[in-house]
Amino acid sequence: MKTDELGSFKVTDMRDMRFGEILVVKESGAEVYNTTGLNDCPENLWDKMDLDKIKQETGAITVQKNGPKFWMMDSQILSLGEKASFDGLEARWAATLDPTELLKQGAEPYKVFTPKKTQYMVYAKDKPVFELVDSDSRSYVLQARAEQFPIESLATLGPRLKQLPKGWLYRTRILNKELVLDLGPDKMIYAVGDEFHQFYTRI
Repeated sequence: MKTDELGSFKVTDMRDMRFGEILVVKESGAEVYNTTGLNDCPENLWDKMDLDKIKQETGAITVQKNGPKFWMMDSQILSLGEKASFDGLEARWAATLDPTELLKQGAEPYKVFTPKKTQYMVYAKDKPVFELVDSDSRSYVLQARAEQFPIESLATLGPRLKQLPKGWLYRTRILNKELVLDLGPDKMIYAVGDEFHQFYTRI
C-alpha cells in the first residue's frame, strides 16, 4: 500500500482482500470506518467488539458492524480520514451515509442509497465481475463479497438471491477492458446491497 500526504491510499493486488467496517450512526450522519490498510479485521478483535460500549463512548444513536468482507476490485485509491480504535480494532474514516435513510431502511436489500465518499476502483481486464442489473438495465458491480460466499462460488450466486426485485438479474461477465469507477463527494454515487449484505456500485 502507498500513501500520500493528503490521506489517499493506493492499494494493489487486493481482489479478495479481507476488511471490516464500523458504522457510527449519529443525527449528523452515519460515519463509516474501514480497516483496509491497517489490519485484515482479525477475528478475535472483530468478534469481541462491544457495540453498546462503543455507542456510549461515541454518543452514537447506534453502532453497527459490516463484515468481515472481501474486496472484489483489483486495485483502488481510497481517501481515508482520521484513525479510530474500536475495542482495539483500528480503522479509518471512509464515508458518510444519510443517517435517516440508514435507520429507516437498515440493510433493506435492493434499496438504492447514495453514500458520500472518495474512492477510485479498478477492475482489471480479463477478470470476472459480478453484477446486479436493475429493471432499467443499469448495472451495479459487486464491490465486496460476504465471508459466507467464497470467491469461486460467486458465479452461481444468482439462484440464491430470492428477494431480487422483478425485472432485476444477477450476472457474471469477463471484462474485455479495464473497468474504472472514479467516485467523489461532488458526484452522485448510487449503491445497493443484496439480502446477504453484499454491496454493489452503479457503473
